[in-house]
This record gives sequence, structure tokens and C-alpha cells, in this order.
Amino acid sequence: MRAKIGVGFLVLLGAGCAGSVAPEKVAAPAIAIRSAEEIGADKVPQAALYLQLAKEQSENARQVMAGGGDKERAESLLARAEVDAELARALARQDSTRSEAQRAIDKVKTLKQTN
Repeated sequence: MRAKIGVGFLVLLGAGCAGSVAPEKVAAPAIAIRSAEEIGADKVPQAALYLQLAKEQSENARQVMAGGGDKERAESLLARAEVDAELARALARQDSTRSEAQRAIDKVKTLKQTN
């Protein structure tokens, strides 16, 4: 719920500024952050780092936009936030896949020992 409110706020903030960042560019990092959180990126140390970076970049972009700052800087921060969140999501998926593979290997070893 909080993430949805955050996305809405960022879209409104971006839409309200003259010469502002496009709403889809404002919303994209928030969506990517929420997606990474939903698959548990905050529980995987390496993914959590990039998730935190994404949140910080998104917040910095919000501050730049709220202060009437440079549009290009805000867009750059938003792009970086989106990429960091996507990386966090990929790292979390990789960790999950690796864990599943290890469980399968362990199961095969157990079956071999019982036969």
C-alpha cells in the first residue's frame, strides 16, 4: 500500500513541474523497487545493497524535482534508481534459483545414499 502511494506521489510530483520529467520516468523506479521488495531482495545481502541504492537515488531525484532542480539530473537519478532496483531483483532471483538448485542436489545425494 505504501509503495502505491509513493508511486502516485511521484507521478503527481513529476506531472506538476513545468518542464518536468515525464510521469513514466518518475514511476518506473518506484515500480521496480516495489517489484524487488516483493520477491525478497531486502533479505539477500547483495540485492539489499542495490535496493537501498535505488531507494536513495529515487529520493534524491524527488528532492531535485521538488526543489525545481535540473531536469536532466533528476532523470539521471531516476534512471539509476530503476537500474539499481532491477539489479536487486535479478540478484534476489539468482539467490532463489541457486538455493533451489542446491536443494535439488541435496535431494539427489540423499536418494543415492538410500539406494
